[in-house]
Amino acid sequence: MQQQEKNNNKGFNILELLVVLAIVGVISAVAYPNFSSWNKERQVRQAIEKIQSLMKNAINLTERGTFGYVQVRFDNTEFGLTVASKGMTMQTLATKINDGNDNWNTDTLSRCDFFANNYWDTDLPVGTDPNALLPGETSEEIKNAVYSITLEKVTTNFIEPDGNGAVCFARNGKFYEGSESLAKDSSSIPYEFIYICRRTSDANFCDVLYDDSDVPADVFPSSEVNYLRRVHWGRFGNFSVSKFKNTYSMDPATKEKTYMGGEWIY
Repeated sequence: MQQQEKNNNKGFNILELLVVLAIVGVISAVAYPNFSSWNKERQVRQAIEKIQSLMKNAINLTERGTFGYVQVRFDNTEFGLTVASKGMTMQTLATKINDGNDNWNTDTLSRCDFFANNYWDTDLPVGTDPNALLPGETSEEIKNAVYSITLEKVTTNFIEPDGNGAVCFARNGKFYEGSESLAKDSSSIPYEFIYICRRTSDANFCDVLYDDSDVPADVFPSSEVNYLRRVHWGRFGNFSVSKFKNTYSMDPATKEKTYMGGEWIY
C-alpha cells in the first residue's frame, strides 16, 4: 500500500501573522483619513446634485406649461434638510392676475408665501372625476408633478425655529420672488444662492450669514466650516456651484493651525 504523503504546509506562524496585521494596520491608518474626507465630500456633492435636479425640474415644468408659477422650498430641522417643490397651474395664475383684488396684485410679498395653505394647486386634494374637477380640487397628474427630498447628511445656514425659506419662478422669468430666509430684508427680492454644508452632531446649520450685496464673494464663515458649498441660481435658472476653501496660519512652535477665512472657488 502506497504511503500517504504528509502535508508539509504549516500555514502562518504567530510571528508572520503579527507582521501581516501590523502592515494592514499601518495601511488602514494612512488610508482611512483620506477615505473619510472623500466620503464626506461625496455626501455634500450628492446632496447638491439632488437639490439642483429638483429645482431644474420645477423650472422645466413652467417651461412645459404644466405650471405657471412654482415654488422651491427649504425646511431645515434637526432631522435633516427637506427640499420640496410646489406648483400653480397656468389657469390659476391667470385668474389671480386678472383679479385686481387678489393678493397677487395687492400684496406681492404673499406671492411666494412659505406658509400659505391651499394656495398651490399641488396642495389641493385629488378630485374623484379628473374630467370635471370641482373648485378646490386638482388632478393626480398635477399632484404627482412635484416631489420632495429629505437630506439627512447636510444642512444650510437657516437657523431653527425659523429654518425655512423659498424661492419662486415663473415661465420665461416673468415672476421671481423669495420668502422667509431666502428673501432680502422685508422684501420679496430673493437671494440667488443657498449655503450647503455637512451636518454634524455639533452643528445642524452652516455658520455663515447672507450679505445683501449682489455678489457675495467676500462673505466668509465666522468660524471654520468644512465642506461648505453654495448653490447659485437666477431668474431663468442658470445653476452653478461654488466651493469654499479654508485657509489657515500655523504656529511654527506648536504646529497648531488657526482658521483665517478663505476664498470661494467657482
